[in-house]
Amino acid sequence: MATASTRGKNIRPSPVLSTFMWQEALFNWGIPSLLGAGIAVVALLSLFDEIASTTGVTALGFLLLLLVIFFPLKLALSGAVEPRIRALILGFSLVWIGITCAQLYFAVFVGSLTGGGSVAVDGGALTLPLSEQGKIYDLVIEGNFAAAAGDVGREASYVLALEKDGKKIQEFTGVFSERSVRQRLGRRGSTTSHQLHNHVLHSFVSPGEGTYQVTAVRIDPQLTPTLTISLYRDTYPEKTFWLLSGLLLIGAYIGEVVLAGQEVPLVLVTAIALVFVLTFRNLGVPPHSYRDLVGAGMIAAIAGPLVGWIFRIVADLIAKSLGFARLKPAAASAGKGKGPKR
Repeated sequence: MATASTRGKNIRPSPVLSTFMWQEALFNWGIPSLLGAGIAVVALLSLFDEIASTTGVTALGFLLLLLVIFFPLKLALSGAVEPRIRALILGFSLVWIGITCAQLYFAVFVGSLTGGGSVAVDGGALTLPLSEQGKIYDLVIEGNFAAAAGDVGREASYVLALEKDGKKIQEFTGVFSERSVRQRLGRRGSTTSHQLHNHVLHSFVSPGEGTYQVTAVRIDPQLTPTLTISLYRDTYPEKTFWLLSGLLLIGAYIGEVVLAGQEVPLVLVTAIALVFVLTFRNLGVPPHSYRDLVGAGMIAAIAGPLVGWIFRIVADLIAKSLGFARLKPAAASAGKGKGPKR
């Protein structure tokens, strides 16, 4: 029986197939390529000093966090999941991005500037307004070394006093450092890197509302005689950081339980991201540098999986004690072509 020939007819691909192909391309190479290109562009602009250091550090941090969450998100959405589960995954991802990026942002921009100026040993006091007792403030001290000949390798300290009505309330001490480090460039070359640490952050709690004075008790002679002071009101307290971090880890664990059959490492990537942000927050002081970003990434790559593993064990024990057994993926067969023993 003859059949009608389809030769010469334009056969349009199915809309469902076209959508699938676009999604496959987007998840396989589209999004990773865009994020990688963004990282490269920001790195180049920063290398040639075309953007401010704080802007470059923040942008690179955001892009790295997006790259970290992309891979578990891809695993979660690659399988056949119900629309309700898909909505939960996307919702959790948005919350994950919002919390981690906010924590990074407030690590770079420590708070709202409420006062500042400069102090010298023989100069007058700097007046700073503080609000009610218990409010957290960040005092950033910046100093500069006097010019020196030859190889640089020195440290210099300072002592400042917070006073009110002539009575000393608190004392701040810190150390600046400057050194030249020899770094290898491949097998045959090397270069000298100048490392300067001239910012120190002091966190303190307001002793009470009022006007206070900061005076310079001692400034090392190796420094220029004037120190610059910036007072920030902490807009992202440490308690908020720990609370949101704990809730995010719990949400990641619940997500793993829901997606137990797909083995999506939500707890692992969440722990890595939180260790990265926490390390970055405490590794340096404002203004944070690219060195702080790289150092935090290296520490997170090592400590993050350990934190995630410990949290998962503790969460499994708590869930088991409450009567909620975590679903396990189906066990693999003993081997190909091997049936059960008789």
